[in-house]
Amino acid sequence: MKLIILSSPLHEVTMAALCEKYGGVRRQILRKKLISLHDMSLLENIPARYEVWEREQTETDQSVESLLGGASLITRQIPLLTDDEMNTIIQQTNDKISAGCTKEQAINEGITMIQEVIRS
Repeated sequence: MKLIILSSPLHEVTMAALCEKYGGVRRQILRKKLISLHDMSLLENIPARYEVWEREQTETDQSVESLLGGASLITRQIPLLTDDEMNTIIQQTNDKISAGCTKEQAINEGITMIQEVIRS
């Protein structure tokens, strides 16, 4: 039943957006993670949760949290990571920037860390 929910046309659009946002994570991997973490009620509401998050975003926000694809998106709206996991990734990304790494490179490495957590 959970897979049927995530395969609906409305969910497909949201899954595609999430996969693109997090560096090309495959849909099958994302679906597997969502199915293992959540009940059907939350899964049914994923498109609405994504839309709410999207409306709250501003294009001028250049914080690490925003550049990593929206920390609140994958910790609160569509929980794929715990707050602790996301805070660790944000801290490591900020540390890399402070150590002289370019912001773009640090963000790319942060997205790679997010991908690893999603795949685990």
